[in-house]
Amino acid sequence: MTESIHHDPIQQVAADWFAKLQGDPALEDWTAFQAWLEADPAHAPAYEAVEAVWLDLEDLPANDTVPDPAVQAPLAANVTPLRRATGAPRRRVLIGLGAAAAAAIVALLAGPRLTQPTFTDYSTRRGETREIALADGSRLTLAPSTTLRVSLGAKQRDVTLVDGEASFDIAHLENRPFVVAVGAREVRVLGTEFNILSHTGRLAVSVRRGLVAVSGGQEGTVKLARGQQLVQLPGASARTREVAPDTAFAWKSGKLIYDRTPLTEVVGDLNRYVATPIRVDPSAASVTVSGVLLIDEEAAMVRRLELFAPIVSETMAGEVILKAKPARR
Repeated sequence: MTESIHHDPIQQVAADWFAKLQGDPALEDWTAFQAWLEADPAHAPAYEAVEAVWLDLEDLPANDTVPDPAVQAPLAANVTPLRRATGAPRRRVLIGLGAAAAAAIVALLAGPRLTQPTFTDYSTRRGETREIALADGSRLTLAPSTTLRVSLGAKQRDVTLVDGEASFDIAHLENRPFVVAVGAREVRVLGTEFNILSHTGRLAVSVRRGLVAVSGGQEGTVKLARGQQLVQLPGASARTREVAPDTAFAWKSGKLIYDRTPLTEVVGDLNRYVATPIRVDPSAASVTVSGVLLIDEEAAMVRRLELFAPIVSETMAGEVILKAKPARR
């Protein structure tokens, strides 16, 4: 029986993007690719399908026959996985990639393999947030003043959180764990939703859905489930505590939630949002903050902070200084 293969323009473009990004793409190419991914919810799954075929071909034994580009060229632009008969080794072949894309992928298979993973860098400026849709179906949200690197490999998906804060909603892929490197630690998952803050020596890993394993610390591997958070402050040991699952994610909806949090930590957060640096005077070093701060114009945030804590602010020499409020006599 013969099956008709329909031309899928989205799959065609996905194949063209995949072929283009295997070389040495310029920054403008990555920017254009990211814009294409985010333009339509159907784009990321289409790209993932092309990538899946590539990953299967990467696993072919060295003596397997590579498809002839001349045979692949006339086929239409769908990616259809074909399996051998039962008992034979599993493999897939490219069916229907556009001629140029198919030829490019076959040429890559025949040539030298990439020995180093390709990383894509993402960052946000002070006060800016950004949502990233990855080709594997995962979604990342970057808080202000955040930098991270992403590499989607054949066996593992890797992210390095260089600095800042990000939330992760990870697509479940059984044989491709998602690993976030943050300092000397690793956060490993298969599919879950979690948030990581790593800034000025502070680390907080919070889980809203699923299970993550945090390793690399003196306490060994720590597994965190929904509503649990691993926290480590400069010069202190890491500890695990229970938290409201949505608290660590509140920044995504324009709020920062604190419960008896040292003022220095609160200011560390605010400095990723405001243009004028904020500094805690030694007189206010022991002050703690409880309340919900709306992410707003910076002067308004400082005024709200003064309502939540016994402090006063002074602006001088291009910075805002928070001092302990004088005791009444």
